[in-house]
Amino acid sequence: MKKFDYKTLNNFTITPEITQKLIQISELRGKIEASSLESHNAILERLIEVAKIQSTEASNGIEGIHTTDTRLKQIMARKVMPRNRSEEEISGYRDVLDLIHQQYTYIPVSSNTILTLHKHLFSFTASNWGGKFKDIDNQIVETLPDGTEEIRFDPPKAFMTPTLINDLCLEFNNAIQKDQIPSLILCAAFVFDFVSIHPFRDGNGRISRLLTLLVLYQANYGVGRYISLESLIEKLKPQYYQALEESSVGWSDNTNSYLPFINYFLSIILQAYRELDSRITPTTNKSENLDILILQSLQNELRPLSKRDLMAYIPQYGQSSIEHALMNLSNNGKIRKVGGGRSTKYVLVI
Repeated sequence: MKKFDYKTLNNFTITPEITQKLIQISELRGKIEASSLESHNAILERLIEVAKIQSTEASNGIEGIHTTDTRLKQIMARKVMPRNRSEEEISGYRDVLDLIHQQYTYIPVSSNTILTLHKHLFSFTASNWGGKFKDIDNQIVETLPDGTEEIRFDPPKAFMTPTLINDLCLEFNNAIQKDQIPSLILCAAFVFDFVSIHPFRDGNGRISRLLTLLVLYQANYGVGRYISLESLIEKLKPQYYQALEESSVGWSDNTNSYLPFINYFLSIILQAYRELDSRITPTTNKSENLDILILQSLQNELRPLSKRDLMAYIPQYGQSSIEHALMNLSNNGKIRKVGGGRSTKYVLVI
């Protein structure tokens, strides 16, 4: 039977690289908290709104669940009801995301909580497995760029799932209370073990990302409120599968190394704090030209960016200001459009 060793995490040793990431995350969190966030209320409210949309879009997109930008915004604003299976699952994710953002203080990390979150995730669908652990064995499968699928890991049998989830939550909560291992490392291990159990017939990836947000909130790392962790995970999807595969070796007999996944997890959190810092910092210089900020964003990302992307990267400016600046930059030949209509993005002119 699988046992969860949250006293030592299978004799896990904190490497210099892990130490550096923990220090940088702590420093950035401290800097942001000390920067008088109240003075950035308008910016933070915009970041929250954008992060919710990005999180819902990215987390479902990882699973191949999509809708149009217009429909997504309407669903997020609760202006329309879902009209197909994809939109039903998007609506469910929106509701669970809102629940965690609003009530994380009162949500225990437990088997019942995980089942309840899963039930809400599928509440708009006709599926009868929402809120129920899997009753058939499953596998962790990666969809490759060419559309083919590759088996990455064989999770435990279905009949073992309730016991494993109970044991995992118990060991995680005990370790958090004892505070002998940094909480970020424990959060990473918890998410990895949850994914490895793969307790549901469907929705495992989405629930794992929602649980990531929950345990980070409770560990006082609330960056996911302002920066979409799901969006960062989507961008690093190949690295996610690689880390998962490397940390899975020996998982069933308790000899696996958590290091690859913990390293990946901390990279995501560090990137999120760096992004939050960069989006708040420019607000101290009100005179900085919007055109320059757009060009800097395109240079930093080195990929086409949509108007919505730029609104997230430059939250101190509204939509109309960004639209006007994009038109000026396009007319002056400094950027050019890629695609058209709702898919329009912008790139630097070389």
